Amino acid sequence: MLNFYHFPEAVRVTFSMLTVLNAGFAALVLILHLYRFKRGLSYWLYGAVFLLVLCQTVINAALVAQVYQNISDGFIVASEYIIARYIVFSALAAVFFVLLVKEKSLLPGIALACSFLTLPVMETLSGPAFPAVFSAALAILLAGSIGLTVKIRRELITSISGLSVKQAMDSLDTAVLFCGKDGHILMQNHKMQELMRKTADHVFYNGRVYLETIVIPNSESAGEGSSLYRLPDGVWLFSVNEINVGRKTVTRITAADVTEQNKAAMILRDRHIELESQRQRLKAFVENIENLCRSEELLRVKTEIHDAQNQKLILLLQYLRYGELPDETSFESLKTGVLQSTYANMEAAGDPQAMLDIIVDQYEGIGIKINMSGNLPSERGISLAFMQIVQEAAANSVKHGYASEVHVRIMANGDNCTMRVTDNGSRLVTNVKEGSGIDGMRRYAERLGGKLYIDTSPQFALNVSIPRVKEGETDE
Repeated sequence: MLNFYHFPEAVRVTFSMLTVLNAGFAALVLILHLYRFKRGLSYWLYGAVFLLVLCQTVINAALVAQVYQNISDGFIVASEYIIARYIVFSALAAVFFVLLVKEKSLLPGIALACSFLTLPVMETLSGPAFPAVFSAALAILLAGSIGLTVKIRRELITSISGLSVKQAMDSLDTAVLFCGKDGHILMQNHKMQELMRKTADHVFYNGRVYLETIVIPNSESAGEGSSLYRLPDGVWLFSVNEINVGRKTVTRITAADVTEQNKAAMILRDRHIELESQRQRLKAFVENIENLCRSEELLRVKTEIHDAQNQKLILLLQYLRYGELPDETSFESLKTGVLQSTYANMEAAGDPQAMLDIIVDQYEGIGIKINMSGNLPSERGISLAFMQIVQEAAANSVKHGYASEVHVRIMANGDNCTMRVTDNGSRLVTNVKEGSGIDGMRRYAERLGGKLYIDTSPQFALNVSIPRVKEGETDE
């Protein structure tokens, strides 16, 4: 190395930079090699070669640095690190021969040759040409390190390796962390580091400490081994699992951004609550409808019983009025309610006029004349209501007024159909007490939007007015 003392400053600086670059790329080759997944004797042998090359480049850098130091101190001394240089060369030779036998690889021989060119013996043999030989060795080592860096990196990217796994983890949207039993982090991706800064303002180097001091105390349980951590800008689902890697047990902590899923779940929950509320309202409505239908059914039965009783009372009153006793057939009719059955059958037929004719004939058969003026309206609902009111009014005339004639007048007046019912009864009424009969007739009218009112002077009269169906509407 004595010849280096005579070189200009620029040359010595160039040598220094060359040795530093050598050491840097040699270290990079060794680091990239450690990311390889393929293990075995060859892996460790090549690793030993890269480590020894790194040692060689460090020694070379130290030799050049020594020249700088001696020049600044004003001394010129012989080369140092002689034993270290020979030890590195010997180790490289041993590893080279093992690889040569096992792998038939001559590539480590380049590193061995470069190491030999930097030995003290080569300095003696080459004399003044040693700086050029030393520079050539450095250049070859640098070129080889750069080439191996590119080759190993390409290999790591295109195959399964620690580097490719790390790159794949960093590309995930899910935060991932692996730590040992003591919490020491073995591997984590960038997303987990970002999440740590969001939740704790700094990056943790112990996974269990982060889990037990930040995540668990500030999250809500979401099932076994899972918890929800809510941030101002989103919701994260943390999961913790114990997995076996070879003979070791590793803790895996993952965190997934479930902000959109959480929003959807909240919307579904609100919809569920709303649907449940609507279901309860619908249930109450159905119950009210059922109660209403039950009330209507009870009222209908009550009305039918009332009508049947009216018919029987009318017959009895007629017999009593004329001082006659009913014959066997009439008595049986009273007993079984023949009139009621007849009306029910006719109502099932759906013809109001036919039912009204039956009523008129039946009353005429027991001596009661119903005088009809006008025809039933064409609207079926109004006709059915008028027929039912005539039936009830005739029964009331006979039962309460002892009438033998009932007069019914039906008219169509503009938008309304009207009906007036009078009789020749002997009653004098000033105050009408409405019972189930009049109440039932009023219901028939009001169900179609009509009205029923009673006149008591100069004679008892029943008046009904029901609006006609307009064009575009449907009748009952």
